[in-house]
Amino acid sequence: MKALITGGAGFLGPALARALVKRGDSVVLLDVAFPEGRLGDLTGKVETHVANVAIFSEVLEAFRRHRPDSIFHLAALLSAGAIASPTEAYHVNIDGFFHGIEGARLFDAKRFIFPSSVASFGPGAPDPTPNEHDQKPTTLYGVSKVFGERLGEYYQGTYGLEFRTMRLPSVLGPGRGGGGMSAYSTFMIERPIRGEPYDVYCREETRIPLLYVDDAIEGFLRIHDAPRAKLSRCTYSVQGFSPTAGEIAAEVRRRVPDAKITFRPDAERQKVLDSWPRRLDDAPAREDWGWRPSFDLRGAVDGYMRALRGASTR
Repeated sequence: MKALITGGAGFLGPALARALVKRGDSVVLLDVAFPEGRLGDLTGKVETHVANVAIFSEVLEAFRRHRPDSIFHLAALLSAGAIASPTEAYHVNIDGFFHGIEGARLFDAKRFIFPSSVASFGPGAPDPTPNEHDQKPTTLYGVSKVFGERLGEYYQGTYGLEFRTMRLPSVLGPGRGGGGMSAYSTFMIERPIRGEPYDVYCREETRIPLLYVDDAIEGFLRIHDAPRAKLSRCTYSVQGFSPTAGEIAAEVRRRVPDAKITFRPDAERQKVLDSWPRRLDDAPAREDWGWRPSFDLRGAVDGYMRALRGASTR
């Protein structure tokens, strides 16, 4: 299989590429730039293509040149970035999605995999939130995810392109940037491990669903590979674990007793976090394609520490 990963220089792109290369697939990473050293051990093992998903002609050229079988469309501006730059977010998240899926249709790709988000739901969702619950997001990022889900379903029903969505909790792990509202969950682990203080911008009792990066990558592979006949829908919520911010701090302090973690809630960011579900009901994913996360909070913190220590010795 030849896979095209948009947003290939981002948080999840290189990790997904490593997993695909390891099992023998050919991989093309597409992004607007590839900072020096970003690909690390992937250098020479994957192709790269510089393009902007917001520019249709550039996306079509990538499809023409590489002719992928499957697309993992990871390119997006996250929630905080979308609030700061709504025009850019519209072009990247909404135009970019259309360009990617239309390119897949025009060049006869077989499958199109899309990460949706817990942010696609709105305030008042039940706990846990059912897979088919009404989606009324309060952010442009969430709106763009609902747009992708609906348009992808249309493309599957109308053109036969196999469209599959994994509706993700907040993904944490080494290499994540600060563009999302939920980035606190990563930085309150990473900064203390590095010996740095961190001011958490939410209340201690804030609870949102989280997923460790290794589980997210395994999920992408599983939903991609699932036989079409076993899938009862296009979009599947997945659940990892749902600690409070205070519980994350306590788990970090068990390993870093002198961790300097301070809670200084920001009203605007807290409002967005409060609009998200606390847990997602992932029963359909478990039943249809064998979704089983491996990491709980303790395992995620331990995995994070191993990854950072491994990086520091290389």
